[in-house]
Order: sequence, then structure tokens, then C-alpha cells
Amino acid sequence: MGSVQPYDSPDEALFRQEARAWLEVNAARPDRPLVAPSAIVAEWAPEIEEAKLAEARDWQHRKFEAGWAGVAWPTIYGGRGGTPVEQIIFAQEEGAFDVPHDALAVGTGWCGPAILFLGSDDQKVRYLPALLSGDEVWCQLFSEPGAGSDLAGLDTKALRDGDEWVISGQKVWTTFAHRSDWGLCIARTDPDVPRHKGLTAFIIDMKSPGVTAKPLRQMTGSANFNEVFLDDVRVPDDRRVAGVGDGWRVVITTFMFERTSLFSMAGSVGQAMEELLAERAHGDRLARDRWIRTWIGGRVLGFTNLRLLTAIAQGRIPGPEGSLGKLVGTLLLSDIYNQAIDLLGAEGMLAASDAPVGGEWQDAFLGTQGLRVGGGTDQIQRNIIAERILGLPKDPVGA
Repeated sequence: MGSVQPYDSPDEALFRQEARAWLEVNAARPDRPLVAPSAIVAEWAPEIEEAKLAEARDWQHRKFEAGWAGVAWPTIYGGRGGTPVEQIIFAQEEGAFDVPHDALAVGTGWCGPAILFLGSDDQKVRYLPALLSGDEVWCQLFSEPGAGSDLAGLDTKALRDGDEWVISGQKVWTTFAHRSDWGLCIARTDPDVPRHKGLTAFIIDMKSPGVTAKPLRQMTGSANFNEVFLDDVRVPDDRRVAGVGDGWRVVITTFMFERTSLFSMAGSVGQAMEELLAERAHGDRLARDRWIRTWIGGRVLGFTNLRLLTAIAQGRIPGPEGSLGKLVGTLLLSDIYNQAIDLLGAEGMLAASDAPVGGEWQDAFLGTQGLRVGGGTDQIQRNIIAERILGLPKDPVGA
């Protein structure tokens, strides 16, 4: 990145320079552009997962101690007390360095903001500093075997028992549940009201009796997703987030932060693609034209995301614009990795050490398919864009 971005105010430009100066001293730039900078794409084999998590926690703690973790979070919870735009600026600058961050993204990027916006004061004091420092790892207990993108149809139940709730059900595709200390869980507390209104959010101790996490091995060879079984898990009422029946607001808040954070570290992918083109497609005009169309799409998405920056700068929770960025960004990444496999030719069928750059292009090609499902499928994002941005009528089926 250059020293100043055209949309930086004078204060933001100074902040960017300060952030970059700290990163230059405390982190290293990669030897080459990262092919897959997001853990949602570049997943880890089980045998290196623990080491990768330890690296991420160490880096998070260093940022926390230096005041660079939770840039926009209040200082009382361990943050820096800056603006949301400054937090995005730091993420942009951090993306240019070879640092671990992905293992904690669910907590720092999704669950943490939900608690920051909707949790009680006691919950914020208890959970946010430990989350932000990397001392405690979080997961998101939302999706179920029969309720993924249609999350309002979930079956996990929470029954009141005095000052506690008894939660039973099954969750699936839960990132790092087997490594997590806490989970943000959505359960049904009232089956007799419209399904969006009968949900409540809870903070679950992942070491509680009745919690079982079973990793699921994927086609990439990783097993960071889990199915989680909740068998009469007892949760104190003081771990309920927001009001009873207010769980859908927690869901929407979490999803909007998830969808706007997925691509904050993706800037190096284009650079890696440029190098691959130079190596494999010299003089191939069709391959170059195909890449130029994708590059233009990325530039348009970047300018569109400036609208989101404006909303965040005004203190608003990310809205449906996050779905636009998530959909287009996912399609662009998918297109890039498809192009890369085509350019590799027969070598595109290799894996690991036998493949170019250790098989990173192949891992990204396989892993990005999950990105088109996680955080809401492509079809769900299109519905949100159609209804909430374009103002089109809802689908008459089930309306």
C-alpha cells in the first residue's frame, strides 16, 4: 500500500502511518504474496492446528499489550478507543504482513462485536478483555443440520429452570469448537411464536458437562469445523445475551460483522495471481483478458466498500451492504482460484509438497467452496440484496 489512501482524512493518514510503523518493527513481510490469507480458505491439517492456534494467540496478545487489538473497542474492555474506520485501516495494514490472525477471527471479528453491542455491562467486563487478548477462544454455535442459511428454522431448545437454562440440540460447521473456551449459541426458547421471535442467545462454556465437539474432516484435509452436541447443558441466566426472544437481533448483528470481515486480509491474492500469470501465461492474451475482467470487478468492489466505510464511520452497524461485499468478494475469489488451477495445468492436480508453492493454490481452490456457504449462501445474499437494497418484493413462496 502507498503511504496514504485517497479516502483517508488527515488524522486517518497519520493513524495509518503509526500502525504501519509499529507493524514494521513487530512483524515481518512475507517473502511472496500470500495465496490464501483467510483461514476460511487456507485451512490447516489437524497435526499443525494446535501450533497455528498458539501462534495466533501469541500475536493477538502482543497486539493487545501494545494497544493495537480492538482498535475501535472502548479502553475499559482492553481496546484502543479509536474509530471503526481506524480499526479497518489497521486490518488493511496488518494484511500486508505475514502474521497469524485467522484462528481467533470468529471471536474477535464476530462474537466479540455482538457482545460489545448487545451484551450486558457485566458480560462485557468479564468476556471481552480475555477474548481480545487471545487468552480465551470463541466459537459460534449457530448452524444446525437442518438450519444453515435458514437459521430461523433451528431446533436447538433452551428451557428455563429457575436461574438457569437447559439447552439441548445439535450444531454443525462450528469453527474451532474443539479448541474453544466459549461459544455464542442461538436456541429456541418459545416454539409458539413466529420463529424469528422465539430465539434467544446464550454464552456457553464449551467445557460444560453435556457439550461434545467432534471435528469434521473436509476435502482439504483440515478438520477445523465441528459438529457440536448439546445434551442438557446448563447455562446461568446471566450468560444470556440481550433479552429473551431477542436472539434474532444477535444473529443479524453477528452476521453483518462476519460478512464485512471476511475479506479484510485478501489484498495479497491479486498480487499472487499476477506473479502466477507472469510465470505461466506470458503472451497468453486470453488468460490475461480473463484476469483483467476479474481485476476490474475487484476494483469496483473496493469502491463499493467505501459506502460501508461511510456507514461504519457514522457509528452504524454494518447493514445489507455487507451482503453485497460478501457475495461479490466470494465470487471473485472463486474465479481467481479457478483461473489459477487452469494456469497450473496438469500440476493443478497435485497437492502438498508435490505442487507449486506447497499446494496453496489447490487448498484455496477447494477451501473457497465453503466460503460460498459460510455466513449465508450466495443465494441468501442475493435475496438480501434484492429485498433490502433494491427494494424488490419478497419471494411469494413462504412469504
